[in-house]
Amino acid sequence: MDGRFARQVVLPELGEEGQRRLGEARVLVAGCGALGTHTASALLRAGVRRLVLVDRDVVERSNLHRVAAFTQDDVGKPKAQALASYLLRIDPGAEVKPHVAHLGPEEAEAIIPEVDLVVDGLDNLETRYLVNDVCVKHGVPWIYTAVLATYGMTMPIIPEEGPCLRCLFPTPPPAGSLPTCATAGILGPVPQALAALQATLAIQVLLGSSELRPGELVHVDLWARRMSTLAVERASDCPTCGRREFEFLNLDEAAH
Repeated sequence: MDGRFARQVVLPELGEEGQRRLGEARVLVAGCGALGTHTASALLRAGVRRLVLVDRDVVERSNLHRVAAFTQDDVGKPKAQALASYLLRIDPGAEVKPHVAHLGPEEAEAIIPEVDLVVDGLDNLETRYLVNDVCVKHGVPWIYTAVLATYGMTMPIIPEEGPCLRCLFPTPPPAGSLPTCATAGILGPVPQALAALQATLAIQVLLGSSELRPGELVHVDLWARRMSTLAVERASDCPTCGRREFEFLNLDEAAH
């Protein structure tokens, strides 16, 4: 066992067998902004050494206040490639595959069935609905996580075992109606805090932990120092996980 994980292996929640399972898992990091980079770094440092990174954007100066993986020298570089370089400096033996691309239906259908888990680094609900469709369709667990202003929320989605994103948000809001980090702002430490929660949930999913509670929505407001949980129920009439109507995948396919 690699000595770098010595302090983690002694945890009864993991042990050597758990650490081995983390090393064999393959995880898709969907979006390589603040949330995605901190989650990817936490997972790699925990021993998840097979990571697939997808992001179409480049690093901007406005990213630097909340993304520890990027420096001024990375401005203008594709985020996925900059993150891959950073991760490989942490663990040169890791298997890190960056994709500089939009996570559309073709990419999602090609990548998601080949991974064990998807973690959320996205910045829009539309792509999350697409990820939800593909994950439910192929039975791949994923973790919904979002941040804004001083707060964020996260929920593990395990197909057939709990609710999906459509159970939580049944009807998509009108395009452009939701606030974004560009309009509402984002406190620098918030993505890192939610990434820590997301990475912990990811480890629990990969280990099959009995402590994992599918559909438990955790909301954290860092500024107010408040945390709350909500048990989201699986909707029996959910179009996605109930009727298996993958509306957003089909709509996105039609649009392309």
